[in-house]
Amino acid sequence: MRLASVEPVWPRTRTLGAMLIVAVAYYVGVRVGLDLTMRPNPVSTMWPPNAILTAALLLTPARAWWTVVLAALPAHLAGELSEGIPLTMVLCWFISNASEALIGAGAARLLEPVPRVDSFRRVTVFLVSCVFFAPFASSFLDAAFVAWNRFGTAGYWEVWRTRFFSNALATLALVPVILQTATARLDRLRDVPPRRYVEAGALTLGLLATCTTVFLGRLAPGTGTAFLYAPLPFLLWAAVRFGPGGSSGSLLVMALFAIWAAIHGQRPFDATSSSMNALAVQLFLIVTSVPLLTIGAVMAERRRVEQALRGSEERFAVAFRSSPDAFAIARQSNGHIVDVNERWEAMFGFTRAEAEGRSPAELDLFLYATDADRFNAHLVSPGHGHEIELRLRSRSGAVLQAVVTAQSVVMADKPCFLIIIRDITDRRQAERELLEQREELAHLGRVALLGELSAALAHELNQPLAAIMANARAGQRLMARQPPDLPEVRNILEDIVADDRRASEVIRRLHALLERGELQLQSLDVNEIVREVLGLMHSELIQREVLVHTRLAPVLPRVPADRVQLQQVLMNLLLNACDAMGERPREERQATITTAWANGDAVMVSVADQGTGIPEGKLENVFEPFFTSKQHGLGLGLAICRTIVAAHGGRLWAVNNPDRGATFHLALQPDAHDAG
Repeated sequence: MRLASVEPVWPRTRTLGAMLIVAVAYYVGVRVGLDLTMRPNPVSTMWPPNAILTAALLLTPARAWWTVVLAALPAHLAGELSEGIPLTMVLCWFISNASEALIGAGAARLLEPVPRVDSFRRVTVFLVSCVFFAPFASSFLDAAFVAWNRFGTAGYWEVWRTRFFSNALATLALVPVILQTATARLDRLRDVPPRRYVEAGALTLGLLATCTTVFLGRLAPGTGTAFLYAPLPFLLWAAVRFGPGGSSGSLLVMALFAIWAAIHGQRPFDATSSSMNALAVQLFLIVTSVPLLTIGAVMAERRRVEQALRGSEERFAVAFRSSPDAFAIARQSNGHIVDVNERWEAMFGFTRAEAEGRSPAELDLFLYATDADRFNAHLVSPGHGHEIELRLRSRSGAVLQAVVTAQSVVMADKPCFLIIIRDITDRRQAERELLEQREELAHLGRVALLGELSAALAHELNQPLAAIMANARAGQRLMARQPPDLPEVRNILEDIVADDRRASEVIRRLHALLERGELQLQSLDVNEIVREVLGLMHSELIQREVLVHTRLAPVLPRVPADRVQLQQVLMNLLLNACDAMGERPREERQATITTAWANGDAVMVSVADQGTGIPEGKLENVFEPFFTSKQHGLGLGLAICRTIVAAHGGRLWAVNNPDRGATFHLALQPDAHDAG
C-alpha cells in the first residue's frame, strides 16, 4: 500500500506527547464549536474538532491513527457531557466525527502522501478528499444519529445540510493552518529579510481593521453585502505574497469575525432565521476560501519553480564560466555565437565581444574544410552524446586537436546549440609518445631475443654458406677435367642457387625482426605464423634438445596483426618454455603449440611446456616489468608481449597445467569479415 512506503518515522516516545496535544486541541475545539452553535440548531456553524482530528491524522503515520482517535475520545466526552447532552448522542457524534476524519485523511494520504497544501495538486486533493467528500459522506451518518436520538427540532436534511457546510468550513479554515504550522521550517525564519516582517505586520493590521469594520461595526442598512468585499484585497495580498500560510491564516481570521457576526445577527448576516444566517456565512466563507487557497498554493508552486529555475541558471552560469572545457552558445538559425566562456577565449584568442554575432567558420577556427563540414553535419542532430574529433586553430595559428560535442538548448526562448570543446592536443601527443616508446621497447625486445638466438642463427647461416663453398670447389675440380663434366657442374650450380636462397631467407627474417617501424596490421593466418616461428627457431630447438608438437586447427579465421610483432610474441613464449624445461631430462623437454577457434569468439594460440610451472600466486606477476625467475633475465619479455597483444586488442594470460608445467594463452580477435 502506498501509505506504508511514505510514512514518516514515528518514535514511540512521541506517541504520548501527540496524544496529549490531540486531546487538548480537540477539547478546545469542542468548546469553541459549542459556543458557535446557533440555538435551537443541534449543529455548530463551524465545528472545529473534526478538522483538528483530520489534521492530526494527516500528520501521523497510519499505524498510529488508532492512538490519535483514542486520545480524542475522553476530550470529546468531557467537552459535550458538560453541556448536558445525552451520552448516547455524544457517543454517536464521536463515531461520525471520527469517521469523517478517517475518511478524509485516508483518501488524502492515498492520493497525495505529503500533508501540505502548497501545490495545485495537493490543494485539489485536500479540497476533494477532506473538504467535500469526507463531510458529505459522514453527514448522512450524523443526521441519522440526530434523528435516532430525537435530539433537536431540525429535520434530517436540515441537519445534514448544516452539518456538511459546518464541517467543510471548519476543515477549510483550520486544517491548512495546522498543516502549514506543523510542517514549517522554523530555522528559515532567521533568513527572512526584515521587510517581509514589516509587510506581514501591515497586512495583519489592515485585515484586522477591515474585518472589525465590516463584521463588528454598525453598518448602514443595505450596505452590508457591498462591504463583504472589503477584506478581499487583503486576502489576495496574503495569498499572492505569502502563499498557503498567508492565505490560510488570513481566511481563518476573517472566518472567526464573520461567524461571530452571524451568531449575533450583525450585518450583513442579519436574517431572521438562525439557520439561514448559518447557511449564509458558511457559503460566503467556503466560496471565498476555495479560490484563495488555490491561489496561495499556485503561487507557492510557482515560486518553487522559479527558485529551482533560478538555481539551475546560476549553477549553469557557474559551470559555464569556470569549466575547464571551452563552452560556446550559438543560434540554431544561423550558427552565430551568442556567448563563450573564459576557457574558449583563452583557447582561441578571441574575446567574447569579438566572437558574438560570428560563426566558427567566420572566425576561421577550422583547420580543414572537411572538418567544418563534419561540424555542421554534427549540429544537424546533436544531443545524443555523440562526439567528433576535429583539428582547430586559434587566432595565432596554433593547431589544436579537440573533441567537440553539441547539445540543443533553449536560451531566452530561442533554440540554440551548446557547443563543448575539449582540448586533447596534449593527450594525443602523449599517446603518440607512448606509442613510440612501446615500439622502441618492442624493438629492443626483438634485439635481445635475437641475441639469445645468435648461435642458432649463425648455425642456420653457416650451413648454406659451407654448402656453397663445398659445391664451388667441387665445381672447380669438375671444370678442370678434360673434358669437363658439364651436367654435374649444372647440378652443382643449382645447389649453390638453392643454398644462396636459403641464406637470403634467413637474412631476410633477421632483417624483418631487427627493423623498427610502426604497427602495420594485415590479415594473417595464425598457423602460418606458427610455422614461420618454428622455422626461425629450428636450430635453437635442436641445440636445446626440445621437441615441439603442433596441434593446428585446420580452419581458422584470419586475424588483423603485425606479422613481426606476432612472431616476436610467439618466439618469446617458446623460448620461455625452453628455459622452463632446461633442467628436465631430455626425453621430458616437450612443448606443444595449439591453435583453435574458441567459442566462435577469438582465435586462440596456446604454448604449453613440461617445466617447473609458475609459483602459486605469481600468475599475474610474471607479466610485470623486471619480474623474472631466470638467473640472467631482465624480466621484460612477457611485459613486452602483453603490451604488444593489448595493442592488437587481444589478451595474454598464463595458467599452471594440472600435472606439471604452465600454458600461456594468446587470444586475438578475428577479422570482422572473416569471423562469420
